[in-house]
Amino acid sequence: MFPLKDIKVLELAEEIAGPHCGMQLSDSGADVIKVEPLIGDWSRHLGTRVKGESALFMALNRGKRSIAVNQEDPKGRGIILKLAREADVIIESYGPGKADELGVGYDLVAKLNPGVVYCSISPFGTKGPYSKLPASELEIQGMAGFQWFLGEMGEPPVRLGPDQAGVDTGIWSFIGIISALYSRNKTGVGQNIQSSMLLNMIAMMVYVITAHFNPDSPGGFHFSGPFDHAETGYRTKDRAILFGMPLIPGKQELAWESFCRQVGLGDLLEDPYFKEKGMRMVGIGRDAQEFKPVIEPALENKTSEEIRKIVEGLGGYFAMFKTYEDVFSEPQIKAVKMVEEIDHPAAGKIKVTGIPWKLLDTPAQIKSAPPLLGQHTDEILRDIGYSNKDIANLRESKIIN
Repeated sequence: MFPLKDIKVLELAEEIAGPHCGMQLSDSGADVIKVEPLIGDWSRHLGTRVKGESALFMALNRGKRSIAVNQEDPKGRGIILKLAREADVIIESYGPGKADELGVGYDLVAKLNPGVVYCSISPFGTKGPYSKLPASELEIQGMAGFQWFLGEMGEPPVRLGPDQAGVDTGIWSFIGIISALYSRNKTGVGQNIQSSMLLNMIAMMVYVITAHFNPDSPGGFHFSGPFDHAETGYRTKDRAILFGMPLIPGKQELAWESFCRQVGLGDLLEDPYFKEKGMRMVGIGRDAQEFKPVIEPALENKTSEEIRKIVEGLGGYFAMFKTYEDVFSEPQIKAVKMVEEIDHPAAGKIKVTGIPWKLLDTPAQIKSAPPLLGQHTDEILRDIGYSNKDIANLRESKIIN
């Protein structure tokens, strides 16, 4: 029993955010119909290929059904509008105003389908001086201030590696849709959701915003994070590590003293400054760099595994810097199924990320592989009343693939 069984979703979205949102709805059991242009979703043509198929597209579109439609043609727009009339949820990321131009904007669809939950995703939202402007991941990260968390002081800011704005917007949009569906269960009426990449990234700042505007005194690593050195960890004999002592007062001090003695730093405990401040700054904050030249030489003669046993034996926390191969072979990752293997009709067996949230009674799950372009066009059209002859005529007229 899927949590969103019988919910119909129409996905009119490309790039990262909309498809990521649709993927979560599909994993939750919704029937997600992905409307693609005749040349295919934007992401089908980018990035690493797996037997000719885009890894980017496959990562974001599992469990969906694909219909390829010429959205600029009136007959193609008619197909989309017919699908919209039967949808519980619509996700669109055309950009402000474009859905209205195509005849599938919220105001029109809501008149025909008052219960629809309609989520519009855009870089800046529908209000404000930037609402009509385009933007990519890079610009959004920069405008939200995220780039200051990487790199070094005095050097140019650095882009976060993953498409964080796109993925986070997919998550926040999913939450908004679930909230609106819950409200509809009470009122019977849907609503319009405005999801902005910039707003979603700023929302991820949480404590940084509060600390920045409301400090009694500026300080502490939760405030200074954007101005810290890059956290590079500590070198050991085989790989870099990060670690820290237990957070329980009293136990923390005893664990730090024991750690120092076990790695050969016991003599430094005679220095009150090192004994107190070194313990607190071993893992995070700008002051961590002050102690790195002192602590690191003692760790370079031991393996990461040796240090792990010492730290965890003291109740501390520990992490190694890992390659993707290391991460995906971790027993913990396997136990919680955060990497799953599915069969793709063209690429064969592919690995995809699992589902991070676990419902024990109505669990989400990956229903099927990412679709080929237009794989379900005929099936979807028959579902909404088109005959085989209608479908053949549409294909001959290049309205569908």
